[in-house]
Amino acid sequence: MPKTNENDLEAGGDSGIAKINSAGVILSYYRDRYGLDLGQVCGGICSKTKLSRLERGIRCVDSMTSSLLLERIGKTADQFEQLLNDEDHALWCARESIRKHMQQREYDRVREALSAYRAMKNSAPRIHEQFCSYQEVLIAVDQLENSENTQDSQQDEQIKLCEHALRTLRLTKQKFVPGSGGRQLYTSTEIGLILLMVHYGKDHGDVQTEEILLDLFRHVQRYDAEHRKQKTGYRILMELIRLEQRMQNPDMELSYINQGIDFVAQGREIEGLDRLHFLRAQALLRRYRAASEKGNLSAAGDHDARKEIQRECLMAYSICEVFGDRQQMETIRRFCGEELRWQITGLEM
Repeated sequence: MPKTNENDLEAGGDSGIAKINSAGVILSYYRDRYGLDLGQVCGGICSKTKLSRLERGIRCVDSMTSSLLLERIGKTADQFEQLLNDEDHALWCARESIRKHMQQREYDRVREALSAYRAMKNSAPRIHEQFCSYQEVLIAVDQLENSENTQDSQQDEQIKLCEHALRTLRLTKQKFVPGSGGRQLYTSTEIGLILLMVHYGKDHGDVQTEEILLDLFRHVQRYDAEHRKQKTGYRILMELIRLEQRMQNPDMELSYINQGIDFVAQGREIEGLDRLHFLRAQALLRRYRAASEKGNLSAAGDHDARKEIQRECLMAYSICEVFGDRQQMETIRRFCGEELRWQITGLEM
């Protein structure tokens, strides 16, 4: 990760060659291309004046600020981010160390590192506090998912988790308004926090929750780079599917499942496709049983419906086999035996 000297912010020393402020160039280009105003991009992160100066080539913000600004338009800073000074370099090293401990689930060391990070001087305390608070939220999620507490106790923890996530989100999204026609912009941290609140929270009505998720999906589709689009879009679609299951809306559930299958299939990776095909098999089975109870299926329709369900199970099973997911393969095999009275014996479609 290269460092930039504060005295070389606009010109390139003795050579007289101007240093390119890559983040500023990219922000200016995409903001103009997408028709976005300064406030949409920088709201909650930095002032409009600072963003304007950055776009004019003046390095006036630290690397974390420029990274978050780029994330708002769906871009990442890995290829061109430059560190502003020694203080910025120290903060970056500290963040990388924290991320490493997070990946290894060394949470005591993470907490110690976060305490030290908060004590470090920085020019944008709000976004740095959001970074720290988000790590604490992620720790709480991991501990909740692996907890053996009672259901009532877990519900209390979920409420606390959502309150913590909302406080963290409001550090950069003070006026979060869902359903604004895709005109809001989000960083990856902001999207992560919103998805956590949707997943664990019960405060939003189902209609409002759907608006929030669709707003996020529109943002990801329009602005995000391909690698981030697939991963984040998949998470959003899974929450939409879960929402429609809760609302007992089978047609919309299948619609989002089909959209998810098409969405993942268009990307470079097929991870998650097995889960979507298995969800589709289960949704089709519920619809098949409902139609059977009403006597709405002919003999040919009954045969076609069962074959379609079997085909979805076989597709899910085959993808799991590619990834070596033996546990999920067994789950699908058991589902086929218990629910369909059918055994997967080969790879014939």
